[in-house]
Amino acid sequence: MAGAPREAVMRYRRVTAVLFAAVAGFGGCRSEDAEVAVTARVPVGVSIAATDTVTDALNVIGRLAPPPGGSALLTASAPGVVKAIAVQIGSRVARGALLIQLDAPELEKEARTLAAQAEIAVREAARQQELLRQGITSARQADEKAAEATGARSAADAAARLLERTRIASPIAGAVQRVLVHPGERVDAGAPLVEVIGGRTLDLLAPVPGAALARVKVGAAATVRADGDPEEHAGKVAAVAPAVDSLTNAGQVVIRIPNAGGALRAGAGASGTITVGARHSALVIPDSALVVLGDSLTVFVVGADSVAKARSVSVGVRRSGRAEIVRGLAPGERVVTTGAFGLTDGMRVVPTAAAPAAPPKP
Repeated sequence: MAGAPREAVMRYRRVTAVLFAAVAGFGGCRSEDAEVAVTARVPVGVSIAATDTVTDALNVIGRLAPPPGGSALLTASAPGVVKAIAVQIGSRVARGALLIQLDAPELEKEARTLAAQAEIAVREAARQQELLRQGITSARQADEKAAEATGARSAADAAARLLERTRIASPIAGAVQRVLVHPGERVDAGAPLVEVIGGRTLDLLAPVPGAALARVKVGAAATVRADGDPEEHAGKVAAVAPAVDSLTNAGQVVIRIPNAGGALRAGAGASGTITVGARHSALVIPDSALVVLGDSLTVFVVGADSVAKARSVSVGVRRSGRAEIVRGLAPGERVVTTGAFGLTDGMRVVPTAAAPAAPPKP
């Protein structure tokens, strides 16, 4: 009977050991799961900070207009009636092409009269010269008749030129912008008749704040985009106002754009970007790497240990999907460009190469 209690004790110890091992095993599994959860890595895209040329740009808004000499508003040279209109709005015309023909009966009558008078005066001056040669008249008389003939010819020529101007021709090659009269309409001298715009070159007239005006130089490269048009058009700064308007505190800048294809239209609103400077060997990263944390811009830098570290940076120019980093980053460092949402400082990541910062548009 003494062996029975001893056997019970041994059985108790064996059960206790099994339970302890089971509990220890269960606890080990939970610890391993927790470690897996802690060390889980987040997949992210990364890009390497690199040096490149960064351009400073000034954005402007204005309106497109023909350059000086690029448009013509034609008026009536004398009172008359619109006899014929040879064009309509949008018609393409060559230099010298007929636009409108005026009928000016009074002017025609005057031109015929002066032409006849000039012919008579010329004949009389020739007769006096012949009489002078024969010694029948005086030199004074011959000179007077010659002067009269000269004056009559000048008056007749002036009337003929004025009559020719009833033929309204285009002084430039371009397109008809406006037709301001109708056939049969009576017009006075100086009345506007038709407007022609060249259109092969246009200017963007844009105000620039006085503080920034000194940065804009004639000849600087620029791009222009008309309202509602996704296409950019290259141009150059053609003029910069020498003074600032006291009411608006802005000076006008003129960007000249070739428009041979006619894609741009005078009068349309447009925006422009002017290059006002460039920095070579600037440090750039994709703009998508920037994250707003609190009051500062932050990037997540991924080290060799694949740990993402949050770092505040100072940013310069942001343009065309790129950001210039002025302070806080070094060339060659890897920054998270995709998957940064939800990252925290010190989190482990699985980095994959992302597209580099896109080069700026020319």
